[in-house]
Amino acid sequence: MTSPFVLRTADVSDLDEIVALEQTSDPHPWSASLIEEALLNRQNWLFECCESKQVVGWLTASLLFDQSELELVVTDHNKRRQGLAKQLLQQWLSWALEQGCEEGLLEVRESNHGAIALYLQLGFEQVGLRKNYYSLNEGGRENAVLMTCKLK
Repeated sequence: MTSPFVLRTADVSDLDEIVALEQTSDPHPWSASLIEEALLNRQNWLFECCESKQVVGWLTASLLFDQSELELVVTDHNKRRQGLAKQLLQQWLSWALEQGCEEGLLEVRESNHGAIALYLQLGFEQVGLRKNYYSLNEGGRENAVLMTCKLK
């Protein structure tokens, strides 16, 4: 069976579609200027629908020496549980290994149990906690779980 989605490198020409995805599917969306900066200065991939060309997933990651850090991964709220985030993460980790990275890093909201389970499935382990790192929409703060994955 052919996938209804195509995975490809993202660039600044995808800005408007990624902003739309962020606004509709991320409870804490990045601003257009942050997304544009990521598209210009980081490694980016996206999933788009083959027919409509609508962006349904996006991942951006940075590279520093022998480490790569996941900056953000988001999938369309109507397309979740189809393996898109997992494939984006696998693409990132494969790319990081090709770049000579020894480690993948990320942080995730403590309440994001689905993402944490996926990261654990991909070989990440919790290595720390940043207390009260994220602000909550309704006020208050939330911890960030720090995770790492050895690539070599």
